[in-house]
Amino acid sequence: MPVHAISIDFWNTLVSASKGSQERASRRLHRLSSACDETRSPRSPERIESAYRVAQQRFNGAWLGERRTPPTDHFVRWIWESLEVSVADGEHDRTVECFRNVLLDHPPELAPGASDTLTALGERYPLVIISDTMLSPGTTIRRLLDRWDLLGLFTDFVFSDETGFAKPDPRAFQAAAEAAGTTTRHLMHIGDLRPTDVAGARATGARAVLYTGFHHDDSDGPEPDLELGSWPDLPSLL
Repeated sequence: MPVHAISIDFWNTLVSASKGSQERASRRLHRLSSACDETRSPRSPERIESAYRVAQQRFNGAWLGERRTPPTDHFVRWIWESLEVSVADGEHDRTVECFRNVLLDHPPELAPGASDTLTALGERYPLVIISDTMLSPGTTIRRLLDRWDLLGLFTDFVFSDETGFAKPDPRAFQAAAEAAGTTTRHLMHIGDLRPTDVAGARATGARAVLYTGFHHDDSDGPEPDLELGSWPDLPSLL
């Protein structure tokens, strides 16, 4: 089937998740500590980090087991629950805001060659981002793309915090194809994970491309139709 549109994963496909990750985590942990101090319920760094890990496990259970990404507000409330602290609404809201927007202060790194490649391909194909948004919601990712002058390249966005479903849910790929004015049979999806990106694309009849520029996913999951190690190589796959 000829390709009429291209959908693209965000984390570890368009950008490197590792770039800035330590700084983002440190800011979030510091914000949690400050909120505890403000409520006169100080907690040790070790206990805060443990509560953060518990929340991450709950998040991953919903993401991978239920195909949804819980809101950042829920993530933060799980941490307060683990820490056994009662935080005032204002402190909670400031913490959620920090968790959501710290991405803008410590941004990830754009994949080499992605900007030029997508700028050229955007003249021939509708481009749609499909992203499981984690702690940074679609609104924050849009702001980051706008800062990089990339927002206008994309016809639409399928962010899991806005749709209520995450890859490999077929609805994510169907929504991307519909936004691009085509069907999944004519969609090429590029992503870095076999269980979500490849499995979801293959299940809907889209062409699945495994991006290996940041890492090579050898986990269980279906084989991709193609592999892409570098963004400048994408035109040759089309």
